[in-house]
Formats: sequence, structure tokens, C-alpha cells
Amino acid sequence: MKTESKLLQEKWDAIDIASKTFWEVRSDLFDNVALALSRIEGKLTFLNSEDTLNGKPRIADGFAQGVSKDLQTEVNQTRKELDKIFVKLTEGRDRLF
Repeated sequence: MKTESKLLQEKWDAIDIASKTFWEVRSDLFDNVALALSRIEGKLTFLNSEDTLNGKPRIADGFAQGVSKDLQTEVNQTRKELDKIFVKLTEGRDRLF
């Protein structure tokens, strides 16, 4: 039969493991997803801007330009949703304590 102190220690060990898992997931999402989305968004912002030499869009008018702008909007929305996930992970970890 387990003693009360042993059960309490197991509880804190489980909380520690869960906390570390929250941190690792958050870190992996940031390193592997958020940073990649940021780079993509930056490149799309550049592509959707005007060329400073001639004042014309870098991507010619038409379908490609529309697709590029739509993609930029989708990437931005995805980053916002990822930020919400970061907040939930932080709140979940904080509730453990």
C-alpha cells in the first residue's frame, strides 16, 4: 500500500512531466511552425509589395497576384490561430500549479 507522501510525490512527478511536455510542445511549435510561418509571411509581403525601382507590383496583375495575396492572408490567419494555441498551452501549464 502506498503512503500518503509517496502518492503526493507521484502527483508532483506527474505535474512536472506534464509541465515539461507543455513546454516542449510550445517550443517545438515555435521553432518548427511559428518561425517558418513568419519567414513565409515576410517573403509574401515582399512579393506583394511594389518594386522600388519602377513602382510596379513585383507580381504582375492577375491571377498570380490574387493567389499570392490570398496566401499571405491565410498565413497571417494561421499565425494568429497558432498564437491562440500558445496562450492555451501556457494557461494549461499554469493551471497545473
